[in-house]
Amino acid sequence: MSEAFPETARELRETLKARGLAPTKRFGQHFLIEPRLLDVIARLGELSPDDLVLEVGTGPGNLTRRLSDIVREVVTVEIDAGLYGLARDLLGHRPNIRLVHADVMATKTSLSPEVCERIQVALADSQVRAFKVVANLPYNVSTPFLSSLFVRFGPPDLMVLLVQKELARNLVAEPGSKDYSALTILFSLLTETRIERTLGRDIFWPKPQVDSSVVVSRARDGDATAAIRAYALVRHLFGERRKAISSALRKLPSEMGGPLGDRALAAVLEAVELEGKERAESLAPERFLALDRAVSRHAGRS
Repeated sequence: MSEAFPETARELRETLKARGLAPTKRFGQHFLIEPRLLDVIARLGELSPDDLVLEVGTGPGNLTRRLSDIVREVVTVEIDAGLYGLARDLLGHRPNIRLVHADVMATKTSLSPEVCERIQVALADSQVRAFKVVANLPYNVSTPFLSSLFVRFGPPDLMVLLVQKELARNLVAEPGSKDYSALTILFSLLTETRIERTLGRDIFWPKPQVDSSVVVSRARDGDATAAIRAYALVRHLFGERRKAISSALRKLPSEMGGPLGDRALAAVLEAVELEGKERAESLAPERFLALDRAVSRHAGRS
C-alpha cells in the first residue's frame, strides 16, 4: 500500500479518521506533529549503519522511518492494533524494520518476552555495534519500561527519549530533592544523562496536560552488575521513603534475605557509616551500592 506519511495534525487526523481510528487515553497516545523536532531527535541519536534501535510507540511511523533510513535494524513496538496496521502498511516493506504488535510490558516489572527475543536476536548479529533507544515514550509506561530495560539488558549505549517533563527532572535529580527517586539512582549510577530541551504542549496531537522534555542518556563505562543488583534494595528503601533507613531494613522482604534483626542491622549500619536515622532520599547514589553489599553479607543473600 502506498501512502504519504502523516506528519501534521491535519494529515494525521485525516489518516486516522479514514481508518476509523482515533487517539486513546488508555495508551497514553500523544503524537508529535513537528517534523523538525523528529529530525532533531533522530540526529541526537547519533545514528550509524551498525546500530540496533529500539522504539516504543511506533504510532504512524514518522520517527521509525527516520531511524530505518540509517540504522541496521529498528525494533519498534506498538500496542494499538489500528496504529500497528497503519505502520505495517507504511513501513512493512522495509527489511530493516521489525514491527512488534504488543504491550512492551508483560507485567509492571518485566518486558514483553517477544520484545526481549527480538532484541536478543538482533544483538546476536555480529554487525551490530551499538544498542540504542530512540522513542517518544508513552507516558503511562515510561518509568516501568526504563527500569525493566536496565534490569534486563543493562543500560543501552545511548538513549534519546521524549518524556514527560516531570520524569525528565526525576532522571537528573539531586539527593534530597522532591524529584529524587529509585529510578534516579539507577540512571545516576549507570548513565550520563542530560535534559536537552523542554517542549510545550502545542507540538503534540492531541495536546497533553503536561509539558515534555527531550532527554539524552549515555551509558557509563564499566560493569553495570552491582548497580542493577542493588536496584531491588533501592526500590524497597524508596518504597519506605518516609521512614528511617533502619526501619526499612527491618522490613526487608524474603527475596532480599528477610528482615534484619538488631545485630545484623547494627553491622550493616556500621559497615556503611550510617546512623540509621537517615532516609533513602538523602543518600547519594554510590551509598546504595555499599549498603547493598553490606545487606548481602549480613542478610545472607546469595
